[in-house]
Amino acid sequence: MIGDRMPNYLAGLPFGWGAIFALINLALGSGVLAAWVRNRPKMREIERSAEEKLRDDLIARVEKLETRLEDTRSHYEAKLEKLAADYDVAQRTARHELNNVKMRFRALVMLLKRLPNPPEMLVAILADIETMEAEQMHAEALEKGAVSAAKIAATNPTF
Repeated sequence: MIGDRMPNYLAGLPFGWGAIFALINLALGSGVLAAWVRNRPKMREIERSAEEKLRDDLIARVEKLETRLEDTRSHYEAKLEKLAADYDVAQRTARHELNNVKMRFRALVMLLKRLPNPPEMLVAILADIETMEAEQMHAEALEKGAVSAAKIAATNPTF
């Protein structure tokens, strides 16, 4: 009789065949496995749509940032152009005023040289002024040459 009965334990485990059948029945009978299998395509679709929405949101944010960046860049480029134009006008005005002052100074020196009987001290001062002006013109020419050479070197580094 003992051999006619099915053992309660499965290969020495603390549960028997009844527990295994109950677990299978619970999984299949209650529909957990069936529900999981049935809902898996819907869950994948939800995941896919969530990923697409996230990607679309990120793309929209990047496009918005790119637009803002372009607007900001355009604003500062226009501002820089205006500042450059203002600086150019101020520089031209200052150069014009400096040239006018130089011309008046040279005219004064020329008038002083033409005096009928200039004092000896005035003649020496005028000679010193002419020497200083010649040295200054030479120094300005050297500086202009150095600036021009630097501009050429910056635009064409092979020289």
